[in-house]
Amino acid sequence: MWENLSLPWQAALEMAWEAYCAGTVPIGAVIADADGNIYARGRNRIMDTSAPANQVCSNELAHAEINALLSLTLNREECMRVALYTTMEPCPLCMGALYMSDVKTVHFAARDPWAGSTNLLGTTPYLSIKPFRAFPPFDPALEVAIVTICATSDITRLGEDIIKSRYFDRLREVFPRALETGLALHHSGQLTKFKEQRANSKEVFEYLAYQVQ
Repeated sequence: MWENLSLPWQAALEMAWEAYCAGTVPIGAVIADADGNIYARGRNRIMDTSAPANQVCSNELAHAEINALLSLTLNREECMRVALYTTMEPCPLCMGALYMSDVKTVHFAARDPWAGSTNLLGTTPYLSIKPFRAFPPFDPALEVAIVTICATSDITRLGEDIIKSRYFDRLREVFPRALETGLALHHSGQLTKFKEQRANSKEVFEYLAYQVQ
């Protein structure tokens, strides 16, 4: 699986795994051009106590896409030629920030059945005027793997009662295999073992993709 991914996707997954290892929501994002050159990286840092220059942490606004956008130093014309690659469909916060930025393209590797907000495009006059493009997931196995690591993270951080929430009800409807595998991974502690072994993102996501087949 990994060898079939472009460099921006590999980098976004690396950021997601870094976020998981840091104990926060495992979502990663990068901004790259059509040739795969990466100009900015970001990951979720809402539970981190430090962040690179220009990025935010220790705040509910410290999402992966926000941090990638805050790190971008390209001028307006250059921004029009790059795209944001994120492991998870942008939420309302990130969708709004992205739309208001000079980056006009987003690719997301997994749908977010709870907070995903690409459907906001075209719903208001303002959200209809820009030539903005959103590209949905392209690999079903990778999509479920990404949702699985997010589900595992939520269960591990918040406790098993979270699976009774409306959020997990929605996950169960759309990604039943991800929820089942996430709970099993929580019980086995396999992702914690990967973290302790300093496994790389390639090993982790190939393992996850195999588990959800």
